[in-house]
Amino acid sequence: MLRKLNLSVLQSRKMFAVCFATLILTGVAGNSCAADIEFTPVQTDMFSDPLGQSNAWGDYDNDGDLDLAVVFLNGPLRLYENRGRDGFVDVGASVNLITNPGNARAVAWGDYDNDGDLDMYIAYADGVNPNVLMENQISNHSKPSQKLFVDVGEEKGVSFIGATRQLNFVDYDADGDLDLHVALRTSTNRLFQNNEGNFTNVAREIGFYEPRRTVGACWFDMDRDGDLDAFTTNQSGDRDGMYKYEDGRFSDVAMELNIDQARRPLIDGGVGCAITDFDADGDLDLYVAEYGDDSLYQNNGDGTFTDVAPQMGVATHDHIVTGVWGDVNNDGLPDLYIVGYVNGKPGTADYLYINKGDHFENQIPDNVMANDTDHGVQFADYDQDGDLDLSLAANDPSGSHYLFRNDLMGNSNQSIQVLVLNEEGHQVMAGSEVRIFSAGSDDLLGTRLVDTGSGYNSQNSKPVHIATLDSEVVDIEVTTMSSSGRRLTYFRGVELSTLANKPFQARIPR
Repeated sequence: MLRKLNLSVLQSRKMFAVCFATLILTGVAGNSCAADIEFTPVQTDMFSDPLGQSNAWGDYDNDGDLDLAVVFLNGPLRLYENRGRDGFVDVGASVNLITNPGNARAVAWGDYDNDGDLDMYIAYADGVNPNVLMENQISNHSKPSQKLFVDVGEEKGVSFIGATRQLNFVDYDADGDLDLHVALRTSTNRLFQNNEGNFTNVAREIGFYEPRRTVGACWFDMDRDGDLDAFTTNQSGDRDGMYKYEDGRFSDVAMELNIDQARRPLIDGGVGCAITDFDADGDLDLYVAEYGDDSLYQNNGDGTFTDVAPQMGVATHDHIVTGVWGDVNNDGLPDLYIVGYVNGKPGTADYLYINKGDHFENQIPDNVMANDTDHGVQFADYDQDGDLDLSLAANDPSGSHYLFRNDLMGNSNQSIQVLVLNEEGHQVMAGSEVRIFSAGSDDLLGTRLVDTGSGYNSQNSKPVHIATLDSEVVDIEVTTMSSSGRRLTYFRGVELSTLANKPFQARIPR
């Protein structure tokens, strides 16, 4: 049985921690005793060009910090290498990550060959350019002239032409390697099973034949049976899908769960989705960005969901294309950034919904609102200072692909990052669940999902971020999927002071 967080306890502990930190820094507790959210644009000369579409974070060079990939409309992919105090440098061309001119719409990081470095899948939506799988050969890099990334998509069976949208590297069959799901806007989706680094599309034969117009997909263990299920968001009036995986096959249970949006008009539809434990009760909830009224499906803990978007204040009626969760003020409650877009109508509003426990409030900073996005959005602690930074990607000619540093005051270092790895130290555990507790207690501080596809048409490979409030020592519980069901691995008595905001590496034994 899940240990649940008492929200009143969280709120009182949060208030104490923030007020105490403010008192120490300024000598005055202040009226609201709340952590101030302030985002500052960084390297504006570099992060300035328009037509960015999707963005994703991953440590491609294994140096311990996160690098940023951005794909562009009619432009080459950029790989911004994180060089710490020296900032970011675009190394895309120098490591052979040059994409074809065209509608590069999606990007995802994943160690498909399980060799310890991150590979990249880049997908197009123009019906002209084939998708590419760029194998990272940094571990074999012995000569300065050697290219680090090599396109092996055709050789491995995942190079094809189509109107690709969402990408997901997930181990759906729990055999220890990453499979690849590709959502398509104008044809049936593909689920590529990984067999020793070679891929075969098995979607039709195992019941994941999704003929609807899919734009987004999120994977998580919806029914807590130890394997990953998939929610698909579908456009142009199509119903959404909830594909439950059981006994080697998928079945769509969205209608049964009443989360399929059965009566949409043709102009409406699902676009992006994002998963977290927004209500801090230990199970995973689902946000769906829609053309129409957005949905927030609260997990009832028994495999069913209730749409609480209206009462929580996030039933935004607009053209919302995606959302991403992140606790931007380190108060223990995940906040939600959502992106607005209408084709041919620049300036559609974004929202930063701050989680107040019983409702959300839009508190997007003025400087972010003035430079908001219309497609890609991600949270990541790129500077490892304990709070979540913000990266955007806009394909509007007047937009940009901004990077904002979070200059949170008060409790910026009250958090932990957890990087879930297999026994060899490889990032092939997407879909795992991380729960943080105060050491030696049942006090649940937060639950997060190892990313399976958030933001717009993308997937990160990064640590999860959970606020620790005033806890200095925590217990970590990691739930992973396996052929024998859900497996729990514990790491107890982790002292935050020993981490210095570096990710805790949670290696999961076989």
